Amino acid sequence: MDLQSRKISFIQEFLRIQNEEIISGLEAFLKKKRKITSIH
Repeated sequence: MDLQSRKISFIQEFLRIQNEEIISGLEAFLKKKRKITSIH
């Protein structure tokens, strides 16, 4: 599966999530990743 297909699949799965705890965890993960990426 190419990157574009993986991203679409991930977004579709993300939109199905009903658990706010999972959403909060993903938000925290992305914020952390952005900080690490911006440092390098």
